[in-house]
Amino acid sequence: MAKKNRYTGILKPVAVGRGCPEVSVLLIYDIEDDRLRGRTADICFDYGLERIQFSAFFGKLNRNRRQELALRVRSEIGNQSGRVRLIPVCEQDIKEMWVFDQYRLDADELKAKAERSQTAEQAKAPGRALRPRLEPRSVPKLKIVGEEAES
Repeated sequence: MAKKNRYTGILKPVAVGRGCPEVSVLLIYDIEDDRLRGRTADICFDYGLERIQFSAFFGKLNRNRRQELALRVRSEIGNQSGRVRLIPVCEQDIKEMWVFDQYRLDADELKAKAERSQTAEQAKAPGRALRPRLEPRSVPKLKIVGEEAES
């Protein structure tokens, strides 16, 4: 007679797969210290997240990588003041996401443009130093509710 396996039914085999699927995550933070804020951004880049705003990163991470990221950012902040949110985002929300990107000129480009315009104005009037002129703006009158209109 064959020997009966006494462990049958006790341990169930678990299917071995590729691990947890990757989920889109949004990491946002509000950290006062400039150096600490920069190190937190470097950590986000280390995990392959893409910067979408100055203090917001987006990317795909599995559950283990999300936990590693959260622990690493928490240990980096230590006892300093800061707020960090690591928010998982489902794929349906990503499909329905609206993106509005509008970029200004870079600060260096703006500075160079201002210098060029200032040198051009100095060439027109070489005898006087130029100061930036402020153009008057028209301010609309406010109507206060409850007052009668003047006739």
